[in-house]
Amino acid sequence: MKMKMLTAVALVLVMSAGTAGAIVDISAGAYYGMDIPVANDQATSGGMYGLQAKVSLLNSLGLGAYYSSSSLGEVERTFFEGDPDEFTDSLDGGDATSYGLDAYFGTMSFVPGIKFYLVGSVGQWKWERDYTEEVSEVVWGLGGGAEFILPFGLGIEGRGTFRTVPTDGDGSLKSFVWFVGANYHFGGLLK
Repeated sequence: MKMKMLTAVALVLVMSAGTAGAIVDISAGAYYGMDIPVANDQATSGGMYGLQAKVSLLNSLGLGAYYSSSSLGEVERTFFEGDPDEFTDSLDGGDATSYGLDAYFGTMSFVPGIKFYLVGSVGQWKWERDYTEEVSEVVWGLGGGAEFILPFGLGIEGRGTFRTVPTDGDGSLKSFVWFVGANYHFGGLLK
């Protein structure tokens, strides 16, 4: 329900900015990187890929949507440690998928050159593993990045984001996500 409301608010903002002639840039792209669990003994680092689209409403403010998929590494666990029945087994790291909205603060124009920004994210996160109950929760993220835009509209982007997923009780799952990607900038709708 929260994601539907956030998506509706974002669409209204983008449509109203477009009618006001305030869209500075529209871009879309793909990325690849790593999802690194932090203080989480249930999985290890794994590869991540995703798609994103951004709309820059002003030179210093943008909204975006993303989809990402991670394949997390397995973990070795020792059972009955110190006991004659001690054995080691591995636990599947599983696959995590996420989709949501980003808010960008920084230089967001499509003019060639390097652009730095901060990003805040909210989305839906799902973690599926063998022999374990599925986890599906809201994910929050905060990070920063840079993008080098070439004169013909292609941008090479790098980003790092710290993400947290609140779980039942007082706990949370945390990870650091970094990626490198390419975006195509379609330009703006300035009047």
